[in-house]
Amino acid sequence: MRVFRWAAVILAASFLSGVGIPGHAAAQTYYGGYHTAADMLRHAQTVGHTYPGIATVYDIGESWLATQGQGGHRLQAICLTGIAPAPMPVKAVAKAGLGLVRPDGCALSTTSKKPKLLLFAQIHAREIATGELMWRWIDYLADGYGLDPDATAILDSTEVWIVPVANPDGVDVVAADVDQPRFQRKNVDDTEPSCASEDEANRRGVDLERNFSGRWGEEGAEANPCAQDYRGAYPASEPETRALEGLLSALFADQREPGIDEVPDSAVGLLIDLHAYGNYVITPTMAAPDDAAQLRNLAAKVAPTGFASGTSVDTVGYPTSGTSMDQAYGALGVAALVMEIGPRDADCVGFFPEYSCVDRLLWPQIRQAFSAAAWAAAAPYRQ
Repeated sequence: MRVFRWAAVILAASFLSGVGIPGHAAAQTYYGGYHTAADMLRHAQTVGHTYPGIATVYDIGESWLATQGQGGHRLQAICLTGIAPAPMPVKAVAKAGLGLVRPDGCALSTTSKKPKLLLFAQIHAREIATGELMWRWIDYLADGYGLDPDATAILDSTEVWIVPVANPDGVDVVAADVDQPRFQRKNVDDTEPSCASEDEANRRGVDLERNFSGRWGEEGAEANPCAQDYRGAYPASEPETRALEGLLSALFADQREPGIDEVPDSAVGLLIDLHAYGNYVITPTMAAPDDAAQLRNLAAKVAPTGFASGTSVDTVGYPTSGTSMDQAYGALGVAALVMEIGPRDADCVGFFPEYSCVDRLLWPQIRQAFSAAAWAAAAPYRQ
């Protein structure tokens, strides 16, 4: 009888792993298969409904158009984490929420018994591969839990928080032409006077990756509203930025001692902001000396083979300010990195790699990097 019960459990687990993401036939895609912002947000909700035993979805704010009553989107974060200790086949069934099973963590709180890995994608709308990679990472963890040993071990030890699309209004602009993506980088805030050139690269909007409160307005961001790296009218002026800052503050307490710049080696938690392209892992510019050295070690640990690491000047060749790293590290002492995925000068280069590049090149790299990051989140300053 025991053999029969275990066979039934394993059969159910195998069935549930195929349930994963229903509704592919209704998916909204462009440029050969890339998913729209609406579909990415719907995907997170579907995972939450399919696997309530390991997944929780939070509404974290609004896009700019939503605040104006002009459509837009609600921003979402999905958290994935494992259940209490149990045999693998039991985990595979319990993730569907059978019985009273709920995630062993994933509260919107600064306290947790597990370290947190927080991931942002598509703050820059035109960096279209980043959203696809986050989609695959969500599926890898959710579908694999209880079946794949690595995915299971990551979720049993870590809370993985994901914002799958941080600039959905901008992504709508990118995806408006299904055959040729548009070069929209910023959000679509058009309250500033019109620009002399409203072409795809220089239209109005705010660069959300220059709008964070941390080091806002310092070297590396433009005051010109028509510039691609326009910082906004004031720190966190944009609702998307405020949503991301709010999530950071809800998940992480400042772990520094009062009056001390250095972050203690015992600090936990990690932010990775995924961008494209260049094959870089970028560390915070203004980190305290000891922290800077430790964060360089962390970057080298999570970087896929062939990626360069260092500050923005060391890697992309120019300064930045008002970034998610500046906010996470500067305000909260959270270990933070920007990862620029995609080669600089080869097949699959650029903001718009053909869709096949996602699976044949970029996904193996990012799976390696995110897995390493998940294990490092427990002690990011001791790598």
